[in-house]
Amino acid sequence: MLNELWAKLTAREKFVVYGSGAAVIGWIVGMILGTKTYGGGSISGIAIPGVSVNFYTGNGAGLFDILALLAALAALVVVYLKVAPNMNVTWPMPVGQIILGLTAIAAAAGVIALLMQFTNGVGVGDDPIFMWVADILVIGGAGFAAYNAYLEFQAAK
Repeated sequence: MLNELWAKLTAREKFVVYGSGAAVIGWIVGMILGTKTYGGGSISGIAIPGVSVNFYTGNGAGLFDILALLAALAALVVVYLKVAPNMNVTWPMPVGQIILGLTAIAAAAGVIALLMQFTNGVGVGDDPIFMWVADILVIGGAGFAAYNAYLEFQAAK
C-alpha cells in the first residue's frame, strides 16, 4: 500500500516527505543525544547521583523545537491525506499552499530555537555536539521541505 501511495507523489512532494522526516529525526536526535550528565560517582562506596541536563530543550527553545516537530508532522499528514485512497478532503486552499505554510513554520521555528539556544547561554560551554547536529537536521530538513513545497506550489499555478 505504501508503494502505491508513494507512486502517486510527485518528485517534489517526495522531497517534502524526506525533509519533513529529517526534521522529525532531528528532533528525536536532539531529545536523546542532547543530554549531558554532570557529577556523579561514588565516594567511600556511597553512590552520588549526577545531574542530567538536556541542552536541546534548555532556555525555552524546546517549545519552538516542538512547534517545528508538530509542523513537520502536520505536513506529512497533509501529504498523506492528499494521496490516500478513499479520502475526499475539501481543502480550504490549495494543498501545496498548506504544505508550504507548514514547512515554512517548521523551518522558522527551528531557526528561532537555534537562536534562543545560542543567545541564552547554551552554546558557549561544553554542550553536546549532537544538540547542534539536531538543530541542523531540523532546520535543514524543514528548509529543504519548504523549498520543495514552494517549487511544487509554483508549478501548480
